[in-house]
Amino acid sequence: MYRPDHYYLHDEMTEFLREIVGAHPGFASLASIGTSPEGRDIWLVTLTDHGSGAAEDKPAYWIDANTHASEVAGNAVALYTINHVLENLSDPATAELLRTRTLYIVPRLNPDGAEYCLTQHHYVRSARRLHPDPEPSPGLIEQDVDGDGYVLQMRIEAPDGAWRKSETEPRLLVARMPWDTTGPFYHLYAEGLFEEATLADPRMPMSGRDPHGLDFNRNYPWQWRPEHDQVGAGPYPLSEPETRAAVDFLIEHPNVCGIMSYHTYTGVLLRPYGDRADTTMPPFDLATFEAIGKRCEDLTGYPCISVFHDFAYDPTKAIGGVFDDWAYEAYGVHAYTMELWDPQNKAGLEPKKKLLDHWMKPTEEDLIKYLQWNDAELGGEGFVDWHEFEHPQLGRIEIGGWKFMFTLRNPPPKYLEEISASSCAFTLDHARCAPLPSLSLRSEPVEGGVHRVTATMRNDGFLPTYITAHAKARQLVRDLHLDI
Repeated sequence: MYRPDHYYLHDEMTEFLREIVGAHPGFASLASIGTSPEGRDIWLVTLTDHGSGAAEDKPAYWIDANTHASEVAGNAVALYTINHVLENLSDPATAELLRTRTLYIVPRLNPDGAEYCLTQHHYVRSARRLHPDPEPSPGLIEQDVDGDGYVLQMRIEAPDGAWRKSETEPRLLVARMPWDTTGPFYHLYAEGLFEEATLADPRMPMSGRDPHGLDFNRNYPWQWRPEHDQVGAGPYPLSEPETRAAVDFLIEHPNVCGIMSYHTYTGVLLRPYGDRADTTMPPFDLATFEAIGKRCEDLTGYPCISVFHDFAYDPTKAIGGVFDDWAYEAYGVHAYTMELWDPQNKAGLEPKKKLLDHWMKPTEEDLIKYLQWNDAELGGEGFVDWHEFEHPQLGRIEIGGWKFMFTLRNPPPKYLEEISASSCAFTLDHARCAPLPSLSLRSEPVEGGVHRVTATMRNDGFLPTYITAHAKARQLVRDLHLDI
């Protein structure tokens, strides 16, 4: 039984996929496109009407989710999409979509990382494999110390602490400024234990980078740069079996005409480029990206923006090795990344010029509104009040803060169905944009038993058969060939 308000573990997801695919043999199939380092299958569901032709002979649309370990909302949307399509086969629009096109859906590209985050309620970017150093740096090891099932925060009162309580909302800690002279002040850490070598100076909780520093969305071949220049890139492009599985499949299936990759959070649809200005993109492609993106905004409320212009973490340094850039530049299709979930809007925050500023530069007023939303809409469940705890290394401290995984990073389960429905509607409309070549034959008799046969080929789809002007210019698509 499908549950739209549930975050699925790998075994639960596998059971659901086998069940729903088995119930619709004429329209769905299940295959593994790879195996994770911990032995989990990377599942791919193919949706098409097998009675109207083979999946690989139709224009196709690719959906993947959960590239980043903790961004599990995308998996929920992918599962919703599979269930929605197969439960609505009698709908004429759905029937026509599957008659003429194919959907390839990878509901969880990163099964190991997702399983860790779902069971440990702990953040990791992509994988638990040590990178870039073979040995972890000494410092704080984040973990659930008090046994409540969540990795929260620890605060320790100290005269030289960098944090103070908000005067408006005492649960909230805000940065201490030079003119703040009246305490109490606090050191603030992620919940966890320190390696013994670090205890001599507990104000330095981490030496070096995150020991689990892989970022699968920096591991793709386009504009890949080594670790010193692009954190998380991996030792070489497609070094990770998860990213390699996706690219291998796409290269072997040139019928894919559009791509969606689900991430979280901010509530935005991202498009290429990530590394250069829009002025360098063919005007036809830019106009098409924007036109399709406007459909997303109409259905989901998420604006479509350029990564380079509007979503760069550091405007002085472009990111490289990103999937949607590779999919446009090297594969030749319109590829988007949807950052699901917009907690800033749920909390009633004022719009910011750059969407990233909602979580990179929140004001004290913003943070208070998040807490008020938690209290009013979540019944206070998203935030744990500060409480005393006897830490085995630090003595008497306080633990508390956000249950970040299912409040700000991913939607609380009660919002999942709403988000999934609108996102699914957009991806199916994007899939309908694919080119649709058709051939009609007309035979008419002429003298002496001879017939004149007229073959007319046309494109009934929205996009041209070369998909993008960039693909045509770079010869990423084959010329049309007609056999009669």
